[in-house]
Parts: sequence; structure tokens; C-alpha cells
Amino acid sequence: MENHDKNANPWMIAAYISGAGILLAFYIVAGFLVSRWLAERFDGPNYWIAIGSIVGLILGIANIFILIYKFMGEQDG
Repeated sequence: MENHDKNANPWMIAAYISGAGILLAFYIVAGFLVSRWLAERFDGPNYWIAIGSIVGLILGIANIFILIYKFMGEQDG
């Protein structure tokens, strides 16, 4: 018996994986840019930029976990 489920499509899985990578990169860059702007605006120390990048990384990872959870939920149904 073959599984003809539309969610088992390897192209769909590849799209989710590449989308997750792009999403993670977006969050890191957004965290960097926002923290750099804040450091320049309020004359803050340079480590604010590092903190902003790390916060972007953490938010990106959390969003990827949510994406994977939703994707796996679709697989079960």
C-alpha cells in the first residue's frame, strides 16, 4: 500500500525546511538591526548589539519549534 497523503510530499518538506532557515536568518538580522539602531539612538554600549542578535536567534528558534509542531500536527491528522 502506498501512502498518497499530500503531506508526505518531499517537496513540501523541503519547502518547510528551507523556509525555517530563511526565517531563522531573518530573526537574527532583525535582532541585529533593531539593537544596532537602539544602541545608536540611545548611545548604548556595543554589547546591546550582541544581546539583540542573541534574542533574535532565540525568537527564531522558538518560531521554528512552533512551525515544526504545526507541521507534525498536520502529519498526524
